[in-house]
Amino acid sequence: MKEKELVEQIVKALVDYPEDISIKVVEGEKSTILELKVKTEDIGKIIGKKGRIAKAIRTIVSAIAVKNGRRVILEILD
Repeated sequence: MKEKELVEQIVKALVDYPEDISIKVVEGEKSTILELKVKTEDIGKIIGKKGRIAKAIRTIVSAIAVKNGRRVILEILD
């Protein structure tokens, strides 16, 4: 499973407006950046208390990316 699809599945399960999720993939030389954008009302659900949910999502994405020999950075845009 690619990192983008993984993030999309996780985020869809967390938000109230899954149709408003957009993930833009920016390929770099050594890393890939996933720019996640959700509806304003759902930002808190993605970030979580003290950023715990965002950190958990980033940890999972990093684990998958390392397994594939790449570096992936998840950015949550507001």
